[in-house]
Amino acid sequence: MSTAPEDNTRPENTNSPAAGTPQPKFEPGFATEPPVAAQGTEPAEGGLDGAEHGQEYDHEHEFAVAPAEPRTGGAFSSETLSIVGAALLAVTVLSGQLLEILTSMILVGGQAIDPNQIRQIEMQIWMGGAVALLTVLSSTLALALLNSGTRHWARWTATATTIVGFLFVLVAAASFLLIPEAAPQQMLPPIMD
Repeated sequence: MSTAPEDNTRPENTNSPAAGTPQPKFEPGFATEPPVAAQGTEPAEGGLDGAEHGQEYDHEHEFAVAPAEPRTGGAFSSETLSIVGAALLAVTVLSGQLLEILTSMILVGGQAIDPNQIRQIEMQIWMGGAVALLTVLSSTLALALLNSGTRHWARWTATATTIVGFLFVLVAAASFLLIPEAAPQQMLPPIMD
């Protein structure tokens, strides 16, 4: 698509000025005047630098840049919740009880075990699974609170802890399902004197 007019011989399209009418000069290069402010806004005092009004000024391209969306902060920001998720995941991973219990349940292979051990195993699974579930919840909430001002490391941390935390929830569920039945308690014979 061409921007040149099709009829270049008409008087308004020639370089020769008509009698008494000034012709505008078009020169390539950067604008020499300050950018025009949008309607309903007043220009920044002190020249083109709009820092007082929350705008950045791009000196290379000669225009005002709209400010980025402000970063969220506080106790319930994406950054904070992703750090909480990573800390909870570290507790789950470093304790190692869920993987140890899953391995033990696979090795037992359905053989009956002592009822007291079953209660202890169930309690460990519930605690490890609860921490893994809290990891998933805090990381998922961090992902839900993402916006354009969120730092990239918070996105990556929240995504990774959500995935790994969910895997640990699955390990806890599998361990719970693999718990064998309790062995019947043996009666001790009476001691005779």
